[in-house]
Amino acid sequence: VKQFKSPLRPLSLHNVRLDPSSVFGRAERVNLEYLEMLHPDRLVWSFRKNAGLPVVGEPYSGWEHPGNELRGHFVGHYLSAAALATAAMSADNSADNSAATSTAQLKENMNKVVDILRQCQLALGDSGYLSAFPTELFDKYEAQQPVWAPYYTVHKIMAGLLDQWEWAGNSKALQMATQMGEYFRSRVERVLQSKSLAQHLASLNMEYGGMNDVLYTLFRATNLTKFLHLAALFERPCFFGPLALGQDLLSGMHGNTHLPVLVGLQQRFDLTSQAELQHTAINFFNIINKTRTFVSGGSTHVEVWLEAGKMADTVRGGLEAHWAGAHQESCTQYNMMKVATRLLSWTGAASYADFNERAVLNGIIGTQRGSIPGVMLYN
Repeated sequence: VKQFKSPLRPLSLHNVRLDPSSVFGRAERVNLEYLEMLHPDRLVWSFRKNAGLPVVGEPYSGWEHPGNELRGHFVGHYLSAAALATAAMSADNSADNSAATSTAQLKENMNKVVDILRQCQLALGDSGYLSAFPTELFDKYEAQQPVWAPYYTVHKIMAGLLDQWEWAGNSKALQMATQMGEYFRSRVERVLQSKSLAQHLASLNMEYGGMNDVLYTLFRATNLTKFLHLAALFERPCFFGPLALGQDLLSGMHGNTHLPVLVGLQQRFDLTSQAELQHTAINFFNIINKTRTFVSGGSTHVEVWLEAGKMADTVRGGLEAHWAGAHQESCTQYNMMKVATRLLSWTGAASYADFNERAVLNGIIGTQRGSIPGVMLYN
């Protein structure tokens, strides 16, 4: 481990205020109002059900529907969003009593969610496992049987807990994430011992979120090298190798599968200063930005990268009519902003800030529909 010293470092959210009359200030307020709408007992419904604990009220539908195999991942997003929102609002809300009240209520709600999740984790035994679905989904994953991305969900839950630790100071959340890391370290080790490394890597052909990224964060939080080693087992050599050589093999790849892993590679560079990792990330961004990016900053069509220079076909409707407008997905744009932010911190090059300006206005702010919380244009 030899940490890279970036020439630029972001200011802490605790020290940044947004003009409440600006488009960014209004968006912040809409986000806060939406987070206030979410009820802790409904969020954790499937976690309680999976842990054998009494449920309260009704579950949410959509991503958190009890029959959805990705149930639980929205709760991870909630924990991250709530931690970031309260940190951003904490610096100076003395002039706005309503903002102070909102922040206090959100803190109470998110702390309640963490507390309930801890109860669920303990109810599931001493293994450290925590999720809204049973471990059988991981059995299917490891056997390469049809299942919908269980590690994708675990990544979101662990990331949410680590954000609660980092931005909200919740030490319980770090303990929970650490125990989850221990569980999945044991699980991966069993696959390596009973099957093979090849079997494990073959499983990674399924979407698995940014498991490498969250495990590097867990290493940074705990300084336990076992998590550094585990994170490396969730990387994709077949993806990184060509990029390190400047080769463009991205056509047909699923953006949402590969971008979070690339973000994890960037954190690995921050921790190790291995030059080839930096080159890989820069090469990736240059390829996407020069050959597969709309003027708005988006880069995929139906979540997939097309052939270089073919983006206009999706606007003209040259592809299947049903998917003609399915471009500029906000998920991939958000992760591209993460990539660009780190490149900006590494190099100081203003071009990365220019990219983020376009991307945040068109792909992030643009998803909100005015000042109505909970109403958005999903893309």
